Amino acid sequence: MIKISKATRKDDLNKEWKEFSHLKYGQGANWIEKIYRFKAVEDGKILGTIEGKYEPGVIYISALMVTENARGKGIGRMLIEKTEKWGKTLGAHRTWLSTGANWSNRSFYEKLGFKVIANFSDFYFHKDFVIYSRLIK
Repeated sequence: MIKISKATRKDDLNKEWKEFSHLKYGQGANWIEKIYRFKAVEDGKILGTIEGKYEPGVIYISALMVTENARGKGIGRMLIEKTEKWGKTLGAHRTWLSTGANWSNRSFYEKLGFKVIANFSDFYFHKDFVIYSRLIK
């Protein structure tokens, strides 16, 4: 009888995963993930943060936040640029993120060259979302 239970990192099937990666992505492919978090600070105060993870060739931005009184100063752009610069050292060539379809921050991402690549209806909390992506310069 097959039983499904919680797994831990010790239970990883490393050999099988490496074979899977080589079949799907090519010989030498090694799926590595790295979590990141950067902050923008002025006079000891945190004005913004960005976080997410690097996956092979791609930077995912899971959260970008700038305090309301610090918006419009380029902090969000600087945080994204810092993240992409860090990602390039790991071999990243693309950045992606999701945001609410009706949120005001969409124009910010579009000004930075992000393009909509997918639409999700009835997603988080039954709201519509979009996926943005851009190539790293």
